[in-house]
Amino acid sequence: MNLERTRYIGHYGIIFSVTRFTVAPGGRDSLKRLCLLEAKTSLTQVRDRLTELYEKMLPSNLPCVMKVAISKPLTRQQGELLNNQRLVLKDLIADAIAAPMGMVSDQGGRMVAKVVGEFVSSKLRNYHAGDVVVGFDAQVRGGIGPQRSTSSMVVYAQG
Repeated sequence: MNLERTRYIGHYGIIFSVTRFTVAPGGRDSLKRLCLLEAKTSLTQVRDRLTELYEKMLPSNLPCVMKVAISKPLTRQQGELLNNQRLVLKDLIADAIAAPMGMVSDQGGRMVAKVVGEFVSSKLRNYHAGDVVVGFDAQVRGGIGPQRSTSSMVVYAQG
């Protein structure tokens, strides 16, 4: 397996180490031995997620191009910026869903916005200093046509 490594600076100055590689047909087992030093203590979780994504792609006899992007631990400021972005998203979704109810009853609209906002908040991640963001991407060309799938996870800081 040939590994290509690059660095990427994303939003809010978050630095990612990006590793790109191709899994040959029948090379699923090579994912269990993949060396990703950036993953540190979460290496097993990262390898498991890569294996799940590979299996989801059903590449059969086709090569699967995969990428994994692992951030440096977030600073406190980066975590706060991501959390602020999360609040804006929560408010937009809650207001959009509650707007029709608000036309009927102002109090009903506020109540729906509150319930929807709490639900959305419970589903969105909350970031802290030291958290590591990991992104996964897989592509297979051929067969039924091009396929692409992505996934992500957060390795939460101990504390």
